[in-house]
Amino acid sequence: MVSFRLSNKTASPSIKLLVDDPIVVNPGEAITLVCVTTGGEPAPSLTWVRSVGVLPNKTVLNGGTLTIPAITSEDSGTYSCIANNNVGNPAKKSTNIIVRALKKGRFWITPDPYHKDDNIQIGREVKISCQVEAIPPEELTFSWFKNGRPLRSSERMVITQTDPDVSPGTTNLDIIDLKFTDFGTYTCVASLKGGGISDISIDVNISSSTGEEELWAGFVG
Repeated sequence: MVSFRLSNKTASPSIKLLVDDPIVVNPGEAITLVCVTTGGEPAPSLTWVRSVGVLPNKTVLNGGTLTIPAITSEDSGTYSCIANNNVGNPAKKSTNIIVRALKKGRFWITPDPYHKDDNIQIGREVKISCQVEAIPPEELTFSWFKNGRPLRSSERMVITQTDPDVSPGTTNLDIIDLKFTDFGTYTCVASLKGGGISDISIDVNISSSTGEEELWAGFVG
């Protein structure tokens, strides 16, 4: 005789993500997020959601696997996998996608050469500040050059990689006791340690013309 045993055993869902948190990627890369069930009776269904807005239109879903081809900065944010089987509370696991970026480079000079009452003079201290927006900020590094040659911090040229007194993403070059030999083109180069992103270069040209100091600055993305 064959007998059947019915079970009404149920269990709330549990899941895990097979990805890092956060995930730091370069724009243009394809990203795959994998979510798997580790428990639940009956077997839970898996869905992906985004903390802000909807999933990108190009998203490819296959069960618990989410793929974003050619990711962009607009796709950054927190993505969550949710498991539900109508038993207990749904299970939720999240990861944050960070897309590397460098943007909005700018500079300023102290004293301000564009202010009538505050000009640059031989023998004075001059500070050149360079600032960019970096994502993620902890990967940001700066390099300084004079006339194309690398500069290193010294007693008369002090380089500060990050300045806590100003906005994040700022580096300073302090020229102590400005001399005629200090005239030239100073270049601040911002880059990300992870690579894959074009550097941002900002040029500041300090020159002397007919005994008067003139300044020219340019930005190169």
